[in-house]
Amino acid sequence: MRTLSLILLGAVLWFLAAVFIRLAMPWGVFGGGYATAILFGLTALLAPVLLSTVHRITAGGQAPRLPTAAILCLVGVLLDAVAMTWSPELYASNPARLVNGAAWLLFGVGALLTSAMLQDRRP
Repeated sequence: MRTLSLILLGAVLWFLAAVFIRLAMPWGVFGGGYATAILFGLTALLAPVLLSTVHRITAGGQAPRLPTAAILCLVGVLLDAVAMTWSPELYASNPARLVNGAAWLLFGVGALLTSAMLQDRRP
């Protein structure tokens, strides 16, 4: 049951990220300047919070957090691959501008997995 909850949460988080990219793109958030750097920094800071929250609400208990992060990321990456291939307009009206948004998604996956590894190392 927990795995199903993580899969569903992964799909919800993927959709929220896709909508965020779609809404933030016209504002220049993914233009590669200061706004993009701030977004990447916030993503790195919020990844451990997101992971802890998801782990707690899915009753992860004392179990390692890496499987939690892996399932969330797996769902997101698979949905991103499908959407970016067959429906890139979900993310941006001009798919050529999607590169920085896609980079942010990959950075988020890395930040979440890194957070899990670091949290699992704590005694």
